Amino acid sequence: MSSRDALIILLPEATNAPARWMRVIDGALVQSGEGADWLAACGIAVLPDRARVMLVPPAALVTLHWIVHPDLPVRQGRAAARLAALAGSLAPADQLFAATDANDDPAKPHLVAIVSRADMQHWLLWAQHHGLDPDIIVPAPLLLPEPDGGLTRAVIGGETVLRAPDMALTADMALPALIGDAPIVDVAPGIIEGRAIAALDVPPLDLRQGDFAKRVRPVIDKRAVGRIALWSGLILLVSLAAMLIGIGKQHMEAGRLDRESLALARQILPGASDAMQAQAELEARLAARGAGGRAFTAPVASLLAAMQDAPGVAITSLSRDPDGMVRATLAAAKADDINLVLLALQAAGFTITATPSQEPGGRTVADITVRS
Repeated sequence: MSSRDALIILLPEATNAPARWMRVIDGALVQSGEGADWLAACGIAVLPDRARVMLVPPAALVTLHWIVHPDLPVRQGRAAARLAALAGSLAPADQLFAATDANDDPAKPHLVAIVSRADMQHWLLWAQHHGLDPDIIVPAPLLLPEPDGGLTRAVIGGETVLRAPDMALTADMALPALIGDAPIVDVAPGIIEGRAIAALDVPPLDLRQGDFAKRVRPVIDKRAVGRIALWSGLILLVSLAAMLIGIGKQHMEAGRLDRESLALARQILPGASDAMQAQAELEARLAARGAGGRAFTAPVASLLAAMQDAPGVAITSLSRDPDGMVRATLAAAKADDINLVLLALQAAGFTITATPSQEPGGRTVADITVRS
């Protein structure tokens, strides 16, 4: 939002009275009028997106208090002033809304504005009905300059308002008992307009706080989104490049191992053209000699499969000779259980030998050999 382009609306106390408005461009008042036809009067269809909108509610509906707590820290003093203002009001506290200024000097009075919650809701609904969402709500008396002594007076929104150093009231409330013989200085309309324009950037007190604070919609920063997308793309590109480099290194290493393996295999198989062919031929030669991986795994797998039908048989030892012979020691409570295993191995096509013996405990033990 920018005060370079703004709309200031001064609300009347009477519901049937027209509002007064001021159009501000580049910090200067360019047009003003009454009623709700400010768009047509200004020759525009809608307010610019970044235009700032300020409402000025009537002085009669806002009560201002100046309360000082010099012995308290600023935040505590501000909270105490707010509670004291609510406690001193005639209406119940739950029907009132209290807003404070941003005074950070504990030696100075804290300014507290008390307004009916119903009035706040009415002003915001009125603004919404006219297509506005006010950024600032400043009480009318605060557009008057603060006097060093006596009172200042001006007409704001069609209503005469007076302000003293610690008091603000309308003309109909300026009883002699309140103001006595204090001097009154009339303020020119131009000064009021200037202070209203200045309040767009630095409001003396903004009623849009607490429960009535303006909800700010999140604004998408297209540049930030673009930077995030760019960095995300770069990260993905670097990750992909690293993965491809890793795959390339693994492929090169695998090729090197294949070449070294083929070179070693050609010492035995001179005609081998690639590593896969050499591996197949070497395994075939080992199998023919009763060696190689299959010469061990096939007999052992068949032995374990044969033992599935003889649950009483256990293997107590298992080994393989250099020539490919598989040796095992089987133990069982009965010799017939071991015979079942041996018959199953023979039926599977293996050549076996068995040397039975008896343990001192009565268990039968057989040392067997198995060859493909």
